[in-house]
Amino acid sequence: MTEAGDGPVVRAAESCRELARGVLAEHAAEVDTDARFPKEALTALRAHGLLAAAAPAERGGLGADVPALTRMAADLARGCGASAMVWAMHQVQLACLLTCDEGPELRAAVDRIVRDQLLVASATSEAGVGGSLRTSVCAVERDGPADGAAAGPTDRAADDAAEGAGAGPAARLDKSATTVSYGVEADALLVSARRGPGSPPGDQVAVLLDAPRTRLEVLGGWNPLGMRGTCSPALRIRAAFEDWRILPLPFGDLVERVMTPLSHVLWSAVWYGLAAEAADRAVRYARKRASGQAGQAGQRPSGNLAEMRWRLAAMEAQLAETAREAQAVLSGAAQPTVAFALRINSLKLAVSEVAVDVALAALRVCGMAGYSEDGPYSVARLVRDLLSAPLMIGNERLVAIGSQLALMARDR
Repeated sequence: MTEAGDGPVVRAAESCRELARGVLAEHAAEVDTDARFPKEALTALRAHGLLAAAAPAERGGLGADVPALTRMAADLARGCGASAMVWAMHQVQLACLLTCDEGPELRAAVDRIVRDQLLVASATSEAGVGGSLRTSVCAVERDGPADGAAAGPTDRAADDAAEGAGAGPAARLDKSATTVSYGVEADALLVSARRGPGSPPGDQVAVLLDAPRTRLEVLGGWNPLGMRGTCSPALRIRAAFEDWRILPLPFGDLVERVMTPLSHVLWSAVWYGLAAEAADRAVRYARKRASGQAGQAGQRPSGNLAEMRWRLAAMEAQLAETAREAQAVLSGAAQPTVAFALRINSLKLAVSEVAVDVALAALRVCGMAGYSEDGPYSVARLVRDLLSAPLMIGNERLVAIGSQLALMARDR
């Protein structure tokens, strides 16, 4: 479904724009300064039903397709990049769960996530794998109790209740994740692990963990340059869980069909939104100068203004086309070919670099007014947030992968 043809999605899109101008923008500076979770934004998003945007209407969601989600992410980013990124990451996890929630227990758990607007985080990074998403060290284990998995009376009560129903925890995992965005704040976590202790590193599964029954140990601090409100420190994750919490679709297939395409599209939408906001602030500043309000009337407009516009137009076109392709793959109308993977990776590479270029061009236009952390023409936070883009799945890694894919792709 698209924004143009569906009432709930149209209203949701307008809500995103209103929230971006309101609560997200209002708290963005404090979230950034304090490197804290954007709780006000998430409360507002939840109140408008926006945490269930990717869920079908028949499951209680908004039924937004990938192009509609892309527009929402870009609009939210104009108010607060960190809030938009948390929302985008959650939509990816929700889409993964909706793709393979077979079995009554797992389906009921996903229905609860949609109904109660629960926040889902991803724990796919891990120490010792060199940043490879498709490799795991930790494994699902089944022999004996989970060391430290029961974190308190609440956990034990939940386990006892499950055991009383004949479905007590049968498995456990212990994972050291290098980066888990908003993991401490999440209601649930989707965690990758080897299928078993004897499985090779690439034989992976995804496990849906309930946060109240999971022990999280923060392994380091969080004081980054940008995207500070995503709150993404390293975590040790320990949990005991029932077998039905292991998603039936192999993790590699989930990554290929849902996780990577939707991540790259929605992340790129956030970066595009940040770049568009920076460009708009630069235009407003340039107009002020041209009118003489800045004491410099009569000067020729900066060439950076034109550069920003054509770079934004190029990003927007590539993003729109790739979002349509991703929707076709997610819906099953198309297969995730090698050429599709190459285009998805190319989107991430292009937008993560070009969005930074746009923000820096805006900084050149605004000068000290843009360099300052305060004022209506500041682009400082936007620049810092965008500098994280090339690092989220490192561009050097994607270039290397893309070079191999280019040799294998049969179509453009």
